[in-house]
Amino acid sequence: MTYLDDISSSLVTRLSEGLARIAAVSRQLDWQTSEAEGLSPTQADILRFIASRPKGVRLAAAAAHAGVRSATASDAVSTLVRKALILKHADITDGRAVTLIVTPRGRQCAQDWPESFIPVVNNLDAAEQETLLRLVTKMIRQLQTQNLIAPQRTCVACRFFKENAAPDKDEPHYCNFIGAPMADRHLRIDCAEYEPIAA
Repeated sequence: MTYLDDISSSLVTRLSEGLARIAAVSRQLDWQTSEAEGLSPTQADILRFIASRPKGVRLAAAAAHAGVRSATASDAVSTLVRKALILKHADITDGRAVTLIVTPRGRQCAQDWPESFIPVVNNLDAAEQETLLRLVTKMIRQLQTQNLIAPQRTCVACRFFKENAAPDKDEPHYCNFIGAPMADRHLRIDCAEYEPIAA
């Protein structure tokens, strides 16, 4: 134990402070874009979520993804419908439920929306980005396990993913869906082919 260890706050505390500052920058960038587009960050987040699901989603899924209450998500959806960015359709599997579908205009808006963390990660080199992706994926998996985040369509929670199938290789993981080995840089946070692991 050195003098600096004695006088420094814990590593966990410093990491938490650093991540909070980065998140604040991301929120600020989201608000700046939101004001220009006439949407709140929550509305934009829900729009991008719906746009990434071509078959549509239910309100509860959108609320869980955005981490907001159903009433807040409902207000956001009402705004998105009013702006002709999404449509409400009767759910084909449950006549009492509603499916939210993106419109062509909404899809374009979602595609044009800048990712607010790009300025944060853009200046990292490729190896640092890969390491960070692995760590972010791990954190998301842990948050899911603790029920602190809605289920995500990540590789590491997918039934097709085999983690460290070949630990000695440059591409140690394997995806049974595409039948190919994967490196950490190939990990997806939101994969359209995702299927949950059977309970």
